[in-house]
Amino acid sequence: MLNGNECRERKVKKVLFFIESLAGGGAEKVLSDIICNLDQNKFDVTVCTVTDDDVYQEQVSRVCNYRSFLHKKNYNAGGIRKVLFWIGIKLIYLLPTALTYRIFLNERYDVEVAFVEGFATKLIASSSNSKSKKIAWVHIDMIQNAYADSCYKNIDEHIATYKKFQKIACVSRSVMEAFVQKFAFKENVCIQYNPVDEKKIICKGKEPIRLKKRRKVLLGTIGRLEEQKGYKRLLECIRKVAVENSDFEVWIIGDGSQRKDLQDYIDKNGLKNIVTLVGFQKNPYSYINCCDAFICSSYAEGFSTAATESLILGKPIFTVDCAGMEELFGDKKCGIIVPNSDDALCQMLKQIVLGNIHIDSYYPDVVTRAKDFRLLSRIQEVESLLVGKN
Repeated sequence: MLNGNECRERKVKKVLFFIESLAGGGAEKVLSDIICNLDQNKFDVTVCTVTDDDVYQEQVSRVCNYRSFLHKKNYNAGGIRKVLFWIGIKLIYLLPTALTYRIFLNERYDVEVAFVEGFATKLIASSSNSKSKKIAWVHIDMIQNAYADSCYKNIDEHIATYKKFQKIACVSRSVMEAFVQKFAFKENVCIQYNPVDEKKIICKGKEPIRLKKRRKVLLGTIGRLEEQKGYKRLLECIRKVAVENSDFEVWIIGDGSQRKDLQDYIDKNGLKNIVTLVGFQKNPYSYINCCDAFICSSYAEGFSTAATESLILGKPIFTVDCAGMEELFGDKKCGIIVPNSDDALCQMLKQIVLGNIHIDSYYPDVVTRAKDFRLLSRIQEVESLLVGKN
């Protein structure tokens, strides 16, 4: 980690990545992969979050400068420190973002990156550093998933914020098309596909795990246990299909605010022998590698990291239609994409379980398509994005 003079002498770019947390989501995983693979001879990187002590913090802090606005140890300490922590959270989000920036981000960077939509984008757009190149990452279809709108008074303020960035990097073509449709401008908007470390994924996929396949068909999925991922409707489909044929099981890998509700539904409907909430895993690949296929029930995605990683592991993808899936398949038959509705999801699951969809028939195209995902070329694209003049 270099100081300003050392960076200038060595012509190293000082880069700030801001993201609200390093919790176990797809964007956080992508950022971790980027940070761990950037050329440290070219970039002096700082990752900043609102709060610390999240799942990717250790991995990120080993290879770059890491800092957070607030520390969860104060929350965990209880008493007045917990009260002050919550006051800090409230102030961070209620103060004008220009003031929040001046209070918490007082260093000068050559490049400032808002790595997610919403507050992060608004904060970096309020930067007092007029000389920095500003980049906004867009991970989702912002029409299908409009959560970021709540950070802005109206669409005009949202548009004005994005126009302060020199580059807006969308993780798939469909995400870019939705962005252009929503905000009615396309200047400086580009596609930047997510890097995935295919060698690491394949290597870690070979590690042993405690769980074993117990039934004829085993489907896996990875994601935060939040509304966007559609796990409640997936469980409802599982319940309906199990009435006709229960010779299948589903592993849901991840954690989140819906975990208790999902587990209660599993217990109430007698699905404990079919559905396993595996929880967050530092190595989800060994679990997916044991599955016959990957299933996606999300209401919205950008370019699903979990689906991409599953494809690299040779698993067919059975998914509802959301941003990035057609691009993930390319011109290959890597699985099935159905309309994004509860009924279509249920019918697809039913046909898989009844054997009318032959999972193994997709393996040859999956193996061929997986060869197109290479970490080095994607990292080189990201580095070009960071150093480019426009």
